[in-house]
Amino acid sequence: MSSLSNSKSSLLAVVTVIGFLISAVPFASAESVSSLLRGDAIKWQGIVIDLDPLKKFYKSRFGKGVWTDNKGLNNRGKELVEILSAAGNDGLETPDYLGGFPASAENLSGEELGSADLFLSQALWRFGRDLYSGRTTPAVTEPDIVISRKDIDVTGWLRIASRQGPGKVIDELRPKHQQYALLRKMLADAKGGKAQQIIVNMERWRWLPRNLGERHVMVNQAAFEMYIVENGKTVDRRRVVVGKPFHKTPMFSHAIEYAEFNPTWTISRSIAGNEFLPKLKKDPGYLERNNYKLYTSWEADAPSMNANTVDWNSVNPKKFPYRIVQQPGENNALGNVKFIFPNKYEVYLHDTQSKNLFSESSRAFSHGCIRVENPLEFAEKLYAGEGTLNSSKIKELVSSEETKRVDMKEPIPVHLAYFTVWIDDSGDAKFHKDVYGRDALVGKILFGGA
Repeated sequence: MSSLSNSKSSLLAVVTVIGFLISAVPFASAESVSSLLRGDAIKWQGIVIDLDPLKKFYKSRFGKGVWTDNKGLNNRGKELVEILSAAGNDGLETPDYLGGFPASAENLSGEELGSADLFLSQALWRFGRDLYSGRTTPAVTEPDIVISRKDIDVTGWLRIASRQGPGKVIDELRPKHQQYALLRKMLADAKGGKAQQIIVNMERWRWLPRNLGERHVMVNQAAFEMYIVENGKTVDRRRVVVGKPFHKTPMFSHAIEYAEFNPTWTISRSIAGNEFLPKLKKDPGYLERNNYKLYTSWEADAPSMNANTVDWNSVNPKKFPYRIVQQPGENNALGNVKFIFPNKYEVYLHDTQSKNLFSESSRAFSHGCIRVENPLEFAEKLYAGEGTLNSSKIKELVSSEETKRVDMKEPIPVHLAYFTVWIDDSGDAKFHKDVYGRDALVGKILFGGA
């Protein structure tokens, strides 16, 4: 009983000391902040402050302020204002975070100090959010952009800022990608339309995963190029053909799981209805001559059938009922190999019969999939680190004329991206045409007119 009493006394003493230490810190008083946390939001200096994301943090501090003391802004507060005033260095707008904040906070007192503290905490998390995951939501601009927005940890950010300063948090939240740092540096000297183009591309880097993978594949649709990157260094670069402007290649991140040599090509419903059906109405023999098989339905176990038995004039192109599969061979549209990263768009990397298109400067010719220049060489480099495939093994697989799947031991991340500004290995900036009009869409949101 005596031991329990002593424990309680010790705990009470600790709590008393903590309370004394907290009360001795000259921040905005507990009353000035705590009294403001009772609702869902407050309005101060014409700005609505959303309290819900801030409550957990301030309650853990017993309502003590972070950025203000009884004289106005403390050193932490001044540092934060300085950081937000330089938001333009990252292509963001200072008024979005400091708009309405008084130029001089020295005359604030009482509840005004508490309101100022909450204002700056909201400014930190909003700037951090925009810097970390983007001002725009990717899917807002295009339905074929499927990049998830990153999770936000407001309480965690504020705790770090209160202990180590806001600069520590912002440095951690800023994208670490090399291209982002180069664009940020370039922005300092850019003006007008080029500055806006750089800002739009910086925004896209915020959408991408923080960790692209020590070894990954990057497809830059706007440049019609693809790279293998290892530990930040580009070890392979080659031309690609991407989707036509009305068959845009989507933007998303995934992982290449396997390659299929001597692949079959299953014609999509839309291509079958829009492009094959007109041919079949005129010439049902087209399929057999070009090594296609026709199946009675889209079911996996559907039997094959003769194209001459179908009344093609009665087929609805919007609900094409038959599955058409081109068999492996020298005339197969996918060539010798395709690289698969399962996705809802059914896009992938593949070989092509139309190799002449790689000599074109603008290479938007496909239905959405990515055609790869010298794909067997790409396969060799892709599998180089796994020891499963080399040049001779690849030649053996292709010459077999049989469809063969080769899984990767470790799926390699692949990012289907769209950058109209890219700094090459020599430090030169390449400005590419906005072939899909995606810069214009993002620009309307960032710069107005949306």
